[in-house]
Amino acid sequence: MNSYQLASIFILYTLTIVCFWLPYKNENKTTGKSVALLLGVVITLIIGLNLDFLAIFILPVILVFQIIFIVFWIFRLYGKRKSGTIVASILTIAFLLFCLYPWISDWLFNKKDVRNVLAFHKIELVEDFKLMKNESGGFRDYYEMFTIKLTDRDFDNLTLKIKTAKNFRGLVTNDLQLSDENYKHHDTLDFETENFVQREYTSNRKTESGTYHFIFQLDKKSKELNYIGSDE
Repeated sequence: MNSYQLASIFILYTLTIVCFWLPYKNENKTTGKSVALLLGVVITLIIGLNLDFLAIFILPVILVFQIIFIVFWIFRLYGKRKSGTIVASILTIAFLLFCLYPWISDWLFNKKDVRNVLAFHKIELVEDFKLMKNESGGFRDYYEMFTIKLTDRDFDNLTLKIKTAKNFRGLVTNDLQLSDENYKHHDTLDFETENFVQREYTSNRKTESGTYHFIFQLDKKSKELNYIGSDE
């Protein structure tokens, strides 16, 4: 266990004690005992059983809960119950919005955002398109993905752009044709399979979302463009 983990554990247990002491001092002994006991058991189980994956998600939530709980009871201790409720509510809403941000971002993603992403790659669609789906997020690695339905004209233009590129490999029927050894010698990898026309490359420039590894996949049958941007 490193120094960062030890410090985190110390902070969590210290705040748990504070979560007990503040209600207790404010003559709410049952609340203080119940909350402290629950927090102590959960923290101890996660740490004692080495549940690292759960710890990454649950311990930060516990920390935020402890902070909000302590803020609320500090106000209560000084006789400002209404102010404590308001501040605690604001902090709770802010935390929930932070947690929901990836989903909110996906809900607000629109055609303008698609065009901005494509413009970064110097791709311009002449005609309208339909946004089929989009998704972003990730824990260790961040991904930005979307699928759009292209018109025949834009599909043909993008297909031609890839097929006439200097690094175009032609029709690929075997994964060995795209080995890592060969890929390292190309900034851009363009190729065609039975079902797709694809471009993949890693850029020295990053998008606003921090992605630098990109895949453009044109589906021959559906005339859809599948885009993936990642930071790995």
